[in-house]
Amino acid sequence: MSTMVPALSAVVTFHREGLFAHAALRSYLQSRAHARQAGMEVEVLLVLDNADAETAAIVRNHPDLLGDEVIIQASVGDSALARNLGLAQARGIHACTLDGDDLISREYFQRHLALAAQLPEHTILHAEMVVNFGRDNFVSWQLDQRTMPFSADMLISENPWVSAVFARREVFTAVPYVACHPQQTGFGYEDWHWSCQTIAAGYEHRVVPGTAYFYRLKQAGSVNATSSALQAVMPPSDLFGRWEEA
Repeated sequence: MSTMVPALSAVVTFHREGLFAHAALRSYLQSRAHARQAGMEVEVLLVLDNADAETAAIVRNHPDLLGDEVIIQASVGDSALARNLGLAQARGIHACTLDGDDLISREYFQRHLALAAQLPEHTILHAEMVVNFGRDNFVSWQLDQRTMPFSADMLISENPWVSAVFARREVFTAVPYVACHPQQTGFGYEDWHWSCQTIAAGYEHRVVPGTAYFYRLKQAGSVNATSSALQAVMPPSDLFGRWEEA
């Protein structure tokens, strides 16, 4: 492994994506290659959390792997904990989270790093556009706290950002993802909860012009769909005040 500190650690979590994992990983590795051509070092960490045999084989044998990727075998059974595992092994100045069946625009890593160099360290970045595909097909724009109307109160009813986020690595240490296990606890939406926690901690969410995140809407089986079917609620958040112990 190189001793150079990477500019970015890209943490990708895989579960049971099957063939979708091939296209997702190709997209991420192509974006890494583009960033490296621009002199920006990106390390890739691939977390196989209770991944089925097909998904694990596709990831481990992907033709675009260069051999310097970090593959982490895990059995935590939770998206939040899987992300935390990958982030704990990350070495980059910045880190970003990605899902194992989505896609990104070719300059995604490069543009995020370029904008981050111009902004304060307490900034969290998101793709400007989300192209939703699969079960439904539509385009949405992500919210920028500086350029769009924003109130923290809106997070009571909706999360204006998808789960793919970019920030300095220490942000994820200061505000780790909280495991939900909706079927056991009734809590859900770990990325929504993370959005609330980071805003409560004083971080600002911005978007990166010219970037797109291609978000696959599954027919069934997604964590969000499971949480919705169970009528899960977010864990207590510092943004809205924690429950007082009796």
